[in-house]
Amino acid sequence: MLGENVTGVTNPSEIDLRGLPAWDRPTLVREALDRLPSGASLTFITEHEPRGLSARVVQEHPERYVIETRRVARGIWRVSMTPREGREGERNPLAQALAGCAAFTGLNEPVFNELAASAIPQTGRRGQTLVAENSEWPYIGVVTEGIVVRAKGHETDRERILYEILPLELFGVAEYFDRGLSNARIVVFSKTARIVKLPWDVVTEIASRYPQLTNALGVVIAQRLRQMNDTLTAQGALPILARIARVLVPYSMPERGLVQANAALATVTQSQIAAAAGTVKEVAARAIAELESRDILRREHGHIRLLDRQKLLELIRELS
Repeated sequence: MLGENVTGVTNPSEIDLRGLPAWDRPTLVREALDRLPSGASLTFITEHEPRGLSARVVQEHPERYVIETRRVARGIWRVSMTPREGREGERNPLAQALAGCAAFTGLNEPVFNELAASAIPQTGRRGQTLVAENSEWPYIGVVTEGIVVRAKGHETDRERILYEILPLELFGVAEYFDRGLSNARIVVFSKTARIVKLPWDVVTEIASRYPQLTNALGVVIAQRLRQMNDTLTAQGALPILARIARVLVPYSMPERGLVQANAALATVTQSQIAAAAGTVKEVAARAIAELESRDILRREHGHIRLLDRQKLLELIRELS
């Protein structure tokens, strides 16, 4: 499969993993990275959310690659892995973290220090609102630790999670372009989370020097629109078992059978899983119990610890 992309064009820096067993994919990616020419990027294509596979690469090569994940169509994901450039040892920790953001790829070395110097840190605990809906928030946010979500709903309405925002991902980009108020809440999803706020005027000034930054921020918005469309379509069309399975897939790892899930799942509550699936806690709890009875997941001390990625994907296909 190495060197064959979705259009059939030969490319030694691209692997099409679709149709291959999940447990074979980490080895293929690892071997492709080992053969990659110095300074070149690798792109792999999958038919499912590839967070587990990306996590394996990061686990084996921490802070070595900038990883950009794009949905390009229904059932087609492209993940690009680009070696980080620059003198990492000489950067301050925040500048080093920002250098890992895909949207900032191509910026010169001093710009990361410039961004870090302007950044305003903020820390929150699970359930805390970091950005209120319809509020003035003149920043682009970057998650540096933990997970936050974009959510709709208030105290009197059922909360719906539109999408998760992971470490080194951005939020507040649409508001940066139209200078409008925040059109959803940004809420801490993990036990704790850390973000930094980059002032609009600083980002605008840097974008005037590096026009590719504006293009990259446009890609962030386009990807979020695809993400929200996928989420709302699933919440409106899929049965509850498939919706819960879909929420869990990103936390499943690319090994055979019931294996340890991504560590982040251990702190996710049933209420949060329900909100991500567009339902309520009681319904989600019954669906989770059903999945456990089918040996698709296993709980320990009330939390989901083990997942079978292949069975999750088969269930989604069966019920879609």
